[in-house]
Amino acid sequence: MNAEHGNPEFLRLVFSDLLGHLRSIEVGIDQLDEVLENGIVMDGSSVLGYASINDSDVLLLSSSATPTPQPWDPSAAFLLCRVHETSGKLHPRDPRNILDEMVSKASKHGLQLMVGSELEFFTIQKRSDDSFVPLDSGGYFSSRPIDSELDFRRDIIRTLNAIGIPTTSHHHEVARGQHEVGLQYRTASTAADNILLGRQIIMEMGSMRGIDVTFMPKPFTDQNGSGLHLHQSIWKTDGSRNLFASKRNEGLSQMATNYVAGLLEHASSLIALLAPTVNSYKRLVPGFEAPTRIAWGYRNRSTMIRVPHFNGSERAARIELRCPDTTISPHLAIAAILAAGLDGIKRTLEPSEPMTTNLYKSTSDVESLPGSLRESLALLNESHFMRNELGDSLVDTLVAIRMHEWEDYVKTNGDSHSIEVSSWELDRYLHAN
Repeated sequence: MNAEHGNPEFLRLVFSDLLGHLRSIEVGIDQLDEVLENGIVMDGSSVLGYASINDSDVLLLSSSATPTPQPWDPSAAFLLCRVHETSGKLHPRDPRNILDEMVSKASKHGLQLMVGSELEFFTIQKRSDDSFVPLDSGGYFSSRPIDSELDFRRDIIRTLNAIGIPTTSHHHEVARGQHEVGLQYRTASTAADNILLGRQIIMEMGSMRGIDVTFMPKPFTDQNGSGLHLHQSIWKTDGSRNLFASKRNEGLSQMATNYVAGLLEHASSLIALLAPTVNSYKRLVPGFEAPTRIAWGYRNRSTMIRVPHFNGSERAARIELRCPDTTISPHLAIAAILAAGLDGIKRTLEPSEPMTTNLYKSTSDVESLPGSLRESLALLNESHFMRNELGDSLVDTLVAIRMHEWEDYVKTNGDSHSIEVSSWELDRYLHAN
């Protein structure tokens, strides 16, 4: 088989590590049948969170029998895989497995979570002094000639749609060199897969075009950071009805407000999974259109949770969670979000009053989100709820990995309270995936 004649030469097996980075291993396309039947054994000790050096083997297995061609790189087709123990048992720290377990829990109650997302990223260029600057000088909804990456975004949309990742819209974002690509709402597991794949595809397409792409939350101290707003609604499992829709209460059902209350209740322990890096907390500061308060409101973009205007459409009734950024492990983050929301529904929690004021400028005593990775990790570590929902093994491993990251940052940078983006952060996150 020859890629020049439309046939891929390689089979790319892709999966997620514990932190949500996409990893892959390639074999010849002629090994497809063997891979589908027996999977492939790999060294799990070299992938964060999976195995120890003295018991290192893990197994990759695909749940799909049909590889997906890569329009941006026709040499290979990919299979999205799960991580198993060598016994064949699902690995307890594979984020895809954890989300599927949470989805199954919701399904037993006749519920399914639907998630749409907004992928924000920067295009940047390196200067002669090795510093980085935005690739363009555009702003919100800019057009040509300032929006110089319009064709790049169009190609992204074409490519994602071609491989079965449906999109909504794309545009230039607020900051210089900043862009957004919207992904249509899908069931929770598919939405997480689409975020994982979408990030990687955008970076690979940029690299092949000579465009430097970064999903780092806050690459520039003086500009807005990049978020990953997650639009959510709960539907009946047969897809027949959006259970967040109502004729009352501005179109939002009682179940929806209970779900919101669950997210607010567990926000402080959730945030370590939604803003998972040192740099994430440089984005979550006042003055740069990112939420810093544990609050919700109708059409209020200064709150952690916003209820968008959906013009009475039952299908469009939803809530928008605005604190996550694009460095999340999409499967872990959505699993934790779903757990918190289901807890709110189960306990019929009532949220605080929706905020109508601009919290960016308010001196309100509304509780703030944790201000650093260290603080958020401590809250996750102490959360009996998250440990019960995600498992002690996952929480312990994740906290240990991320705490080491925090300690290395403080050791190198000195001032752990600085809002300036450090060279340590740029080295670690600018091209992380």
